[in-house]
Amino acid sequence: MSKNIPSKEYLQNLEYYKKMHNEGFNLISGKRRSANEAYDGHSTLAFAKLIRDIINKNQIKSMLDYGSGKGFYYENPFNIKGLKINSLKDYWGIEIDLFDPCYKKNSLIDENKLYDLVVSIDVLEHIPSQDIDWVLEKIISKAKKFVFLNVACYSAVALLPNGENAHINVNNPNWWHEKFSFLKKKYLNTKIICVCTLKENGINKYFPLQYDDKITNYEK
Repeated sequence: MSKNIPSKEYLQNLEYYKKMHNEGFNLISGKRRSANEAYDGHSTLAFAKLIRDIINKNQIKSMLDYGSGKGFYYENPFNIKGLKINSLKDYWGIEIDLFDPCYKKNSLIDENKLYDLVVSIDVLEHIPSQDIDWVLEKIISKAKKFVFLNVACYSAVALLPNGENAHINVNNPNWWHEKFSFLKKKYLNTKIICVCTLKENGINKYFPLQYDDKITNYEK
């Protein structure tokens, strides 16, 4: 598979997520999430401070959020961990572009534009395994300095319109490490941190994959 010839499953999933954005979707609990709340970008909030520290320490001037969903919090206020923030754009204070092929407002991307930083939060687990190599390379190739990702290594609470779990590519950190290690050989000058999120007894556990940088460099 490639970006020019994606799999049929990839193309079908694009249509599923367009529908979910516009109509909402069912949860495994039997409840339903409204269209306004569907993939609004709230997953990014947990990493807001870490991303700001990455921006400041690496002299980041431009950023792309790949798979941003609606990106609601880039323009709207929120509170997290005692922080009252006007918006992510205000908090991070840099040039930011959003891209998500399944949400019309953010569906366009400049194929030739590069960014100091590319982030992709809770996206990769939605990509069919046969497409993951070209999607990962597309993400990493857009970055001049740094890539920060989070990938869920567990089943989703959301269901696709066909009734299947929304996380169609659930793998362990070792599987993801092999993918990044291969690409890192090509993108030698790009720092990459991928936080793999696992669930143990309902509690999130974080396993970082780190290439040329470490999360501990940003802890305070």
